[in-house]
Amino acid sequence: MQAGQPSPLLPGISHFLIQVFGEQRESLMDFAIEQGYGVDVSDFISQHLLDDAPRCAEMVRWYQEHLPRVAGRVTFHGALWDLVPSSRDSKVRGATMERMRQCLDIAEQLGVTHLTFHLDFLPLARDPSYFPRWAERQASFWRELIEGRSVTVFLENIWEPRPEVVSRGVDAVGLQSVGACLDAAHVHLNSKQSQRQWVKELGNRIRCLHVSDNDRSRSQHLPPGQGTIDWEDLLGALVSQGLSLPTVIEVPGVAGVEASIEYLRSLSAAPQTPSTKERRPKK
Repeated sequence: MQAGQPSPLLPGISHFLIQVFGEQRESLMDFAIEQGYGVDVSDFISQHLLDDAPRCAEMVRWYQEHLPRVAGRVTFHGALWDLVPSSRDSKVRGATMERMRQCLDIAEQLGVTHLTFHLDFLPLARDPSYFPRWAERQASFWRELIEGRSVTVFLENIWEPRPEVVSRGVDAVGLQSVGACLDAAHVHLNSKQSQRQWVKELGNRIRCLHVSDNDRSRSQHLPPGQGTIDWEDLLGALVSQGLSLPTVIEVPGVAGVEASIEYLRSLSAAPQTPSTKERRPKK
């Protein structure tokens, strides 16, 4: 299940994983199995599912039945809504810990050892003490969460405006089993810095790539190429850093997934370096 596919499929991408969730989970799972891709288990993001014990158990059984047929890597996307790992309030922190431990327990039942959770940085915070104290609380939370568990955790950017926020958070945890998940759509939506700047700053901290597109107006989960992200720049940056990443396609429906993969495959076999992009004539 965790064997993965031959790599690299594309410059910067070692293999694809299909995000499986919602009403289209069966068709998405079937597509991933038929094509030999990996799977990102994303149904358990939902707090409604996690609060419904019978339905949650039924969903666990469904995945237990289907995941053994997946040829590629399997990852698990943990809950994220209203969770605050860095909270200073013990009650909020405790509720966040309880919910994330629930996700870890479910992943263990499914035999999945690689999980993605979101960071919770507040980009509007202006107090100069906020950032270092945020990093300290991140370190304490994630160490406590995974203590005694054989798991790898990817910390995903969402609201973070600068890549050094993510690198500081990962470094503060200081565990080999904790790395970064780079979400290209969140970078495009919430940061003024380029994909290349993010990749350069995070470097080999990046263990996983999430791809979907948007026009910077809102989170749209469009197939790559249908928004305004510079995918050549992103893939070129990955190559320049010597990275070849497991890549989760985070778009709805099989048609959207197929369009995403077709577009990424259509890009140049050798993404342009900064120097070649600089030689392009300006329009």
